[in-house]
Amino acid sequence: MIRLGAINDELSPGFERALDLAVDLGIQEIEIHTVGRKVIEELELSEVRRVQQELAQRQLRVCNISSTIFLRCHLDDRDEEIPWRTPFRSIKGCYADHLRGLERALEIAQILQAPLVRIFGFWQDEPLSEAIYERVARRLARPLEMAKLAGIPLVLENCPHTYFDWGQRAAHLVEMIDSPWLRLLWDPCSGVRSGEPDVLAAYPQISRRLAHIHAKDLRFDPASKRGHVYVPIGQGQVDWRSILARLEADGYPGVICIETHHLGPDGAKESAAIATFNGLKEILS
Repeated sequence: MIRLGAINDELSPGFERALDLAVDLGIQEIEIHTVGRKVIEELELSEVRRVQQELAQRQLRVCNISSTIFLRCHLDDRDEEIPWRTPFRSIKGCYADHLRGLERALEIAQILQAPLVRIFGFWQDEPLSEAIYERVARRLARPLEMAKLAGIPLVLENCPHTYFDWGQRAAHLVEMIDSPWLRLLWDPCSGVRSGEPDVLAAYPQISRRLAHIHAKDLRFDPASKRGHVYVPIGQGQVDWRSILARLEADGYPGVICIETHHLGPDGAKESAAIATFNGLKEILS
């Protein structure tokens, strides 16, 4: 049976309220991205202990530490800051800064008994090429050593802002590196947004390295500011029915975490999260 989870701040901006809503929805797996105004890799030990207590009170498990390592990070050693105008919170800085953030994220994962830590594939400054694949692989050598020492695998997410926007491209990198400490975090919606012609075309390659999934939906809309709008699952252009059928047929053992990226008709995150969760449940049923 497919296990459903949620990213905490995609349920509600309030940490405790997000956990309460998870319990109300019957969700037992939580992926932590932010607590208050901090991304998880910025938390102090006292804040991590409070998170631990809140989770224990509700008998919730952490399925992934949703760090923002290597998102707003140039592949080279430039200190040039990357502009960021989205409400999605993330750390900034150079490669060395992100390594320090990763060290902290792994420590927090150990405390919270999280099985995975999310990373990204570096800010896209130029077109993807075989040379980029090789440079990224070299850059990830040290992070993978850190993951091995911590005993916690990293999961690379395909993301429109990075070199690896398609699921196929991210899966190719993970397969090329071929380390037990690097797996794939698949976001089919990000692939659709980035122009991936068929997000299931590379499914055999994706499934070999798949450890975690983010679930959201979108509809292309030329009249909107960014050319697309996020909508509840089942109301957009991502073929979640086919995706879930393949995952169920394969006995996918990981978690699918809802990630709304939009507000409900009432302007609230909670109503959007409930609609997204219900859309996913309806397809599964």
